[in-house]
Amino acid sequence: TSTSISSDDMSTIVQMPVRVNPPPAEIGEIISPGCASFEIATPIWEAPVMLNPTADLLYPIFQDALEMLTLTHAAFIHQDPSGLDSAAVLGRSIHKRETELTEGLLGGPAETAPLRFIPSHVERIGDALEGVIRSLREMEAEATPFTDGGIQEVRNLFDRAHGLLECARDLTRTGNQVLARHVELESMRFQEVASSYAEAHEARLIEGVCQPQASSAYLAILDSLREVTRHCRQIAHRVAATRLATPGQAQAR
Repeated sequence: TSTSISSDDMSTIVQMPVRVNPPPAEIGEIISPGCASFEIATPIWEAPVMLNPTADLLYPIFQDALEMLTLTHAAFIHQDPSGLDSAAVLGRSIHKRETELTEGLLGGPAETAPLRFIPSHVERIGDALEGVIRSLREMEAEATPFTDGGIQEVRNLFDRAHGLLECARDLTRTGNQVLARHVELESMRFQEVASSYAEAHEARLIEGVCQPQASSAYLAILDSLREVTRHCRQIAHRVAATRLATPGQAQAR
């Protein structure tokens, strides 16, 4: 596999084999359901810097992470580990893609510098989801029961994490400043919600409502999902630093 990135005065051209080649975001495009309140009202890239081709190369690794998150979420909801093998395969795919993408981006022009380490953040997200896989497999092996409250809390965090990861993916493609701020705020809110859930879990444990054998699995899943959203926030910081995200070029309607 060969990877090359070159630049001239007008654009950044990237050549790299990818499995998915989505169209670039267009004027008026509504981005993903997790970010449904945001719409691209004006073009957010222009000559001489055109980073969108580079950003689109990151789309497949994000899709792998999103599918991995979906599979682990489904395994938790349905208490069915059958999808975890597929999720583990996606984790390995993310590791491979990260290496290829980072090698290509490190050899690119200065304009791509803020995007160079986004693949490593997605890889860390994959690592966190591998932690979820381990927790779910342990729960299955030990027949670990969660309370109704614990189940609802974890489901809510899965939903929030999925929405934030979708937004991080879309942000990488569009550079929308409003969306970057949304990811930042929602990631912080996620941490607050997860902390409140951890406190509620401790209260249930003290009251004897929650069984001790479920405690480590519950907290491990919370910590793994926190790590997912922490890296979503880091991605937002990096994309906001690019010239894609110039104030005034993008706005929410």
